[in-house]
Amino acid sequence: MYEIQDIVEVLEKFIKIFIIKYEYENIGLIKKFRIDSRKNLEYDEVDWCRLFLKKSCFNYCCKILLLRVFEDKGKITSKFNNEGIATWNKLVKNIKDRYDKLYDIAIIDIKNDEEISFLKNVFAESDYDIYQIDKELAEIIAKGLADLDLKDINNSDLKKIFRKIYPLDAREEYRFHEFYKEAPALDYILGLN
Repeated sequence: MYEIQDIVEVLEKFIKIFIIKYEYENIGLIKKFRIDSRKNLEYDEVDWCRLFLKKSCFNYCCKILLLRVFEDKGKITSKFNNEGIATWNKLVKNIKDRYDKLYDIAIIDIKNDEEISFLKNVFAESDYDIYQIDKELAEIIAKGLADLDLKDINNSDLKKIFRKIYPLDAREEYRFHEFYKEAPALDYILGLN
């Protein structure tokens, strides 16, 4: 079983570390995105880069949550729940704590699974994927979400989770739906009925 607050706490920790870790990374590339796109130029360069980083982070949060939900609902092979992590630990010897590699495998697996073609668009690569889910971030996911059984989660609960980490005042301030390009996983969650 799951508690919405437990999920929110894990995602908030992920967001905090992600933002700190990547605040100054890829700035040159992000500035190039800004110049090439000519979108949202009402924001100065620093604010534009910060918005890009936040939108990227939220997109990763959505991917992570959807990955775990679809695992527990039996739509995809388990990777980040207890069953998947136990399999990973049996499979590898010297990299058991390298959940970043497991995350990469999970994303590749989803993108290539013909039975769940609707997820390909949700997990499609975008400019927001310029950051990596490294060992530290993947460990937050694995240790924070593996014990939660998300098979009974519904669209309403997913929306509640994202309303807590991306509340109305932030949505009005950031206006991510208008910023730069679409973020596939974030747009999917925000568009749920």
